[in-house]
Amino acid sequence: MKTYKHLMELYLSDENYYTAVRDATVNKGGRASKKACRKRLRESPDKYKAEIMELAEHYISAEHHQIEIHDGIKRKKRTILVPTIQEQVVHHMVVNVLKGIFMHGMYEHSYGSIPGRGSHAGRSNRSGRRRKYRNTKGGKEAIEKWIRRDQKGMKYCLKMDIRHYYDSVPREILKQKLRKVIRDQRFLDVVCSVVDVRGADEGIPIGFYTSQWFANWYLTEMDHYIKEVLKARHYIRYVDDLVIFGSSKRELHAIRKAIAAYLQDKLGLTMKDNWSVFLFDYFRQDGNHAGCFLDFMGFRFYRDRTTLRRQLMLNICRKARRIARKSRATLYDCRQMLSFLGWLDCTDTYGMYLKRIKPYVDFHQMKRRVSDAQRIAARTAA
Repeated sequence: MKTYKHLMELYLSDENYYTAVRDATVNKGGRASKKACRKRLRESPDKYKAEIMELAEHYISAEHHQIEIHDGIKRKKRTILVPTIQEQVVHHMVVNVLKGIFMHGMYEHSYGSIPGRGSHAGRSNRSGRRRKYRNTKGGKEAIEKWIRRDQKGMKYCLKMDIRHYYDSVPREILKQKLRKVIRDQRFLDVVCSVVDVRGADEGIPIGFYTSQWFANWYLTEMDHYIKEVLKARHYIRYVDDLVIFGSSKRELHAIRKAIAAYLQDKLGLTMKDNWSVFLFDYFRQDGNHAGCFLDFMGFRFYRDRTTLRRQLMLNICRKARRIARKSRATLYDCRQMLSFLGWLDCTDTYGMYLKRIKPYVDFHQMKRRVSDAQRIAARTAA
């Protein structure tokens, strides 16, 4: 296992500080008061440098209070912690150093909150070909490639996830893993202080920039165990959601039991009881579909097409109708609909777009408004 030394100098460097300030303050939402604080920090980073660098060198977590939010995509409530603006900068400084360490040896089909990897990175055209975005990998593209190239290996599907993953990560095991690779004691102390956040008794809090990196890296050894020891044929992970394809149910059930044991014995985690092994979508002799589609990463995967998850599709249609009822769409509306357009553009939903989206939304006008706003913001920042 590769280890890393002399990290504190990189962590406390001026370049790392200014990069972290930029990343922590650009295009962030929240209350008006926080937006104003971010703007002051972005415009005058030297004014706050001594205070933030002192916090970075001798990091102690602030006292946080849990906040409950509603996840509109998965339709469930989540509990998060909100870091202070100074903490956000420090968290970005920490991740800037850890990023290269965590990416080293990371499983190629691990997606979610990882630079250059997303749920989708390509779009379909009418010829059915895929046009990849530069330097990006997409989980959607990986699954579609497997479906096209290995029909026998995609006969059955195992889908499972981890129970209360973020809240359940044992901090001591996470810190033990960090000690194995980080040999700079001063920097290790800072990282461990970030892990031991106040406001939650256990786990890594949703809402912290560091948590998404810890969450992905914590399962890296399990990824290699699944591929190299259990010999899973086609395996993909999106944070704590796992999908494995195989040619037999017996094989997938054996893999599921082995993963459940590994999670409990090695990582202190528990698999949810809602796991399933099912016959993946296929064509009967009469040409009709049989089996079950895969609902994963916001998509529905079939043998011959990929569509949107039903709830996501409903959200897009409702948003389009709400915009149509307004006298003028806001800039936020434009940005949100353009984000939705990315989902529509890479799925086989053109008919739905023509019927339920296009009559209500003018995407060309929205693109112009967002582009104009970006140019004005760039001139103001300069």
